[in-house]
Amino acid sequence: MEEVKLKAQCNKCLGETNHLLLHKEDQPWDEDMGCGNIIYGSETFNMVKCCGCDSVKLMYTSWFSGACDEDGPIIETNYYPPAISRAEPKWVSSLGGFFSQEQERYSFKLLREIYSALHNDSRCLAVMGIRALLEHLMIAKVTDKGTFKKNLDAFQAEGYLSKKQRGIIEPILEAGHAAIHRAYHPSSEDVLTAIEVTESLVETIYVHPKKANKLKERVPKRNE
Repeated sequence: MEEVKLKAQCNKCLGETNHLLLHKEDQPWDEDMGCGNIIYGSETFNMVKCCGCDSVKLMYTSWFSGACDEDGPIIETNYYPPAISRAEPKWVSSLGGFFSQEQERYSFKLLREIYSALHNDSRCLAVMGIRALLEHLMIAKVTDKGTFKKNLDAFQAEGYLSKKQRGIIEPILEAGHAAIHRAYHPSSEDVLTAIEVTESLVETIYVHPKKANKLKERVPKRNE
């Protein structure tokens, strides 16, 4: 059979790449709504493999006669596993080993679920999760002081946040609060900002100290 290639999103290459079509199933349909009104459409299931990294995924496209624009039927495309808009940092997979307290281990689970929300474009859930994650990290480090502001004050007083970092992180916390209480639906750019700031904080608190200690062990000591 002649090779067929098509463009598709690749989670490993993080972009649209050429994919080899492995298998295709077309499922057209129609439905009589009565009074001579018939709607129709089609679903297509493409099993594809990336020509760059060889990862395999299901590409699902669908359209129906009731959803059209000036160019014709609007085709919707979804991927299984879902398309990823942002890759997890490499250190995330080993982060679980850095957490010793139950509160911290719960925070790690929250972080993985935040990425799942991102991959499914569930932006409200992502920023809600980020706010919850930051609160759990603060409690893990300084214990619960009774209110969110007191926890944040103690977190800063213990040196986990500088004054400038607090000014950066407070809008992220407020975004999560707004998504929960004020029907705020963040843009993709807003969510990207929130996750970048959160990653930076988590990496500073947990990852950098481990790396610094390993570096310290490898560096030869001075001769006295």
